[in-house]
Amino acid sequence: MKTEMGRQALIESQHCVRMFDQKQADYGSRNIACFEDNLFNMFGVSVRLNDKLQRSLNLLQQQIKDPSKKPNNESLLDTARDVSNYGLILSLLAQNKWK
Repeated sequence: MKTEMGRQALIESQHCVRMFDQKQADYGSRNIACFEDNLFNMFGVSVRLNDKLQRSLNLLQQQIKDPSKKPNNESLLDTARDVSNYGLILSLLAQNKWK
């Protein structure tokens, strides 16, 4: 890695992959690839990705209104890692590597 941000991104990506692997162990692949047509699977992941982005906007708006208010169930960091992982899943689907 040439830059400090590159090194930090690599460390963060390891956190994301650990979470990805834990969820994969819990849920398997069929909850993502439930359709025979891969385009439908990619569409489904895109919807989930949009849901996570909307959640991040909601969390940020709430924190802007009241910085002392913390979410009860999912932090902005959790949401960011989910966004990253859904992007990874979409990439794997697009390359026909999702099994």
